Amino acid sequence: MKDRLNSHEAYTILFSPRSLTGALLKHNPATGMFHLRSLQHAQLHNLELERLTLFNPTAIGSIITQWYAACDQATPLLFALHGPAIEEHMLLLHTAHPNDSHFPISHAPHLSWKHTYLYSLDHRHCFYLCGMPKPLLFQYQLMAIEHNLPLTLLTTERMALAHCYRAMNGAAYRPAQLAHALQMQHNRIERLFFKEDLSRMLIIPSHIKVDDSIRLPLLAACGLFAMQGL
Repeated sequence: MKDRLNSHEAYTILFSPRSLTGALLKHNPATGMFHLRSLQHAQLHNLELERLTLFNPTAIGSIITQWYAACDQATPLLFALHGPAIEEHMLLLHTAHPNDSHFPISHAPHLSWKHTYLYSLDHRHCFYLCGMPKPLLFQYQLMAIEHNLPLTLLTTERMALAHCYRAMNGAAYRPAQLAHALQMQHNRIERLFFKEDLSRMLIIPSHIKVDDSIRLPLLAACGLFAMQGL
């Protein structure tokens, strides 16, 4: 099915404690810019989503299905999670090509671990490491299957933001630049972005209103798209 997915559009959803943000993005390869086609946001007040656990997957799935209904059915669906159920670390290692034994993850075999390289400094290499509970991942995958949704990526908001930062800087991206920026922001990936950075990544139609609380989820949406290589 993945071979038949639309290569220039994606529908992204950011899951955070008690809220969902959905965005349909279209990519223009000629300019490298993303276009915001639609934006949805839902506050969850009845414990449907608590600590990222789907206590009411039917309700969450129905919301997503309603949002996704306006998309071409070949549009891939990309999820990013942000919340207390996720374990996240910034680690300095002596190798640039680590395997699982190089990371402090043996204490948590119940988590599914992923990492991405960020930068090198003083002969050490910085990685972002995230772990998500395997039962939690299964919940989201099962929800997508039950609602016939083409989920192709499930990761964390910070992982998506790291890829957004790279995509935003394009050919000018340098790991040393990221190293300096992260050190200035105490290794908080979400603090790398300024208000005007969203307009560098995303063309927003005048009829879609975006307040400050949606800015970071939209940057993460761009990062999700970039992770897919679309």
